[in-house]
Amino acid sequence: MTAKTILAASATTILALLLSACGGDECTGKDCPPPPPPPPTQFEQYCKISGLPQSLRQTFILLDARSLNKATLATEFAEKNAFVRDLVLSLARGLSDPRERITILLVPTDGSPAQQVFSGCIPGVTQDEEAVLRADSSAFGEFFTGDPLKDLTDAAQKFQLAAVGGLVAAARSGVDVPEPQTGQLADTQLFAALRASRGVLEPPKGTVARYVIVTNLSAADFNNPDSADSPYKQGQDAGFKAGGDFGLAEVMIVHPTGVAPKGKDYLEGFLLAQSGRLVSYSSGKPSAGARAPKTIRLFEGEAAYPEGSEQITLRIADDGKGNLSSAWLTMLGGTNQSIPLTGQISCSSPSVCKVVSDDKGFAQVWSPQPGGEPEFINEMPFAGMRNFAFEIKGKQLKGKVSDPMLQIGNDGSKTSIDIKAETR
Repeated sequence: MTAKTILAASATTILALLLSACGGDECTGKDCPPPPPPPPTQFEQYCKISGLPQSLRQTFILLDARSLNKATLATEFAEKNAFVRDLVLSLARGLSDPRERITILLVPTDGSPAQQVFSGCIPGVTQDEEAVLRADSSAFGEFFTGDPLKDLTDAAQKFQLAAVGGLVAAARSGVDVPEPQTGQLADTQLFAALRASRGVLEPPKGTVARYVIVTNLSAADFNNPDSADSPYKQGQDAGFKAGGDFGLAEVMIVHPTGVAPKGKDYLEGFLLAQSGRLVSYSSGKPSAGARAPKTIRLFEGEAAYPEGSEQITLRIADDGKGNLSSAWLTMLGGTNQSIPLTGQISCSSPSVCKVVSDDKGFAQVWSPQPGGEPEFINEMPFAGMRNFAFEIKGKQLKGKVSDPMLQIGNDGSKTSIDIKAETR
């Protein structure tokens, strides 16, 4: 990754600072009343810096209270929830964009909306921005008061301290004995709480969201015993029925260390039906995902199906290195079907670009069982076509969705569907 985030404080240093800031007289007996919800910690200094672009992605870290060991002191938190602390710090150090907003929320055990405990923007600069600062420490106005790189290192320690302080506050509402989510996936308290939390999980307009969900799904049910469909198709059906909306976000799900993920195919279909894309499903820590987008273009228009035009929206987002990132096309209708767009973008100017698909299969993501031989079914968007090519000129987007193995209507020579859209 080319982005460089300057965060150097160690977990030991963080703990020491927390201990110096925490009193030792908290009530820890079994008869203590439950603590009141703490006000969320904020770290806003690096969200807007003159001369530097804001990050176009916000990461929401959702902590399932069922997977969080209850702790009232910083030392107790560090002993019982080290993997949660290390996960959050890894996201801040290298798996996020400089100045990306990180928001940490506690997901209650009763299915009620998530509660924010921390929100702030990561102190950091890209390699190119660092080079500018090294050449001219005043390049970004008066934001940095001394040595800008030292200022960033000091701010990194404060950011980590604030984030872990939010985690310690959340752990006061943890459980004495962590337990997994149970029941059908859509009916778990976790996903009920996420559906109830849409108001607090919306990124600002013109940006994208990434959800990192810390939970234990090892005891959840990932199949419908009355269905002969593949787990992936069963997940799609359950996702449509659940009625949630992940807002075209990337989703990472992290189990506690040592708890193996299960039901991945079902989970992928379940999230896709709710406009989410599972990009990491792991134990202990998430894997590195795609870069945050540097440019986002929003369009709405139509796909010229033989029987009549279908309404669509597109989000053409790219990582600044020629790759699509967090890009989607959504077929609108009684039931929306969203398709992740993966491929490349090349621009001769900010307003003139060409976008082409890679070999990941495009609409095959809606196949009942993707990954094998391609399947072409009318119920799938674009009947499962695997290719797209668009051209952007100013506010206009035009192009085609195609597949050499398909013919359109009764015309054996036509293998594509025209796309037209305008900026919205």
